[in-house]
Order: sequence, then C-alpha cells, then structure tokens
Amino acid sequence: MSDERYVLVTAISTHRMRYCVPMSELQKLNPEGGDLFNDYQKAITWADDSVIMQEVKEFSQNHISEQIIDSRVIDEEEMLSQFDKDNDYLKSWTIEKKIEWVNDWKEDWK
Repeated sequence: MSDERYVLVTAISTHRMRYCVPMSELQKLNPEGGDLFNDYQKAITWADDSVIMQEVKEFSQNHISEQIIDSRVIDEEEMLSQFDKDNDYLKSWTIEKKIEWVNDWKEDWK
C-alpha cells in the first residue's frame, strides 16, 4: 500500500421527477372503485400508488442539487475497502485497476 490519502465525499443528489397517467387508464385499473372522473382525489391516490409501485414511466426529470453529507480523509487501504463495498460488481478488479480508476477522478464533460 502507498502512503496516498484520499478525500471521501458523501453526497445526496436531488431530482424532481414527474409522471403523467391518463385518467382513463387509471379507471381501467379500478373498474369497481367508482368513477374516477368524478373523484379526483381517488384518481390522484391511484396515480400516486402506481408511481410508488414503479408501474409508471417517467414523464420528465430535473436535477435540483447535490447536498454534501460528510467528507473525510482516508488512507489507501480504507479507500480500497470502501470501493469494494460500494462497487461489489467490481471486486474482481486488481488493486492497480481500482487505484487507476480513482486517480481518473475528473469529470470529462466539464
């Protein structure tokens, strides 16, 4: 292991997502539940439930912000351990490849 240190920043990204569902389709899902065209609150509840159940495709999305939760300095051993925890599917990479990937830290699009 080298003596390199890393700053590990934990952040949460916030997005606004919208979904749009035709009321006629909601009515088909709820044929016994009354006329949704005359009960907007029930239609909204059905749409909300469908979104929560991930049954509705996204209508639009907008990135709002990123909030930093914490930041700390870690050594290479801890960085590699965190890498494996967060990227379980890349555990088979060599140590050298993981370090190379982390060292290529700058966003290309900026």
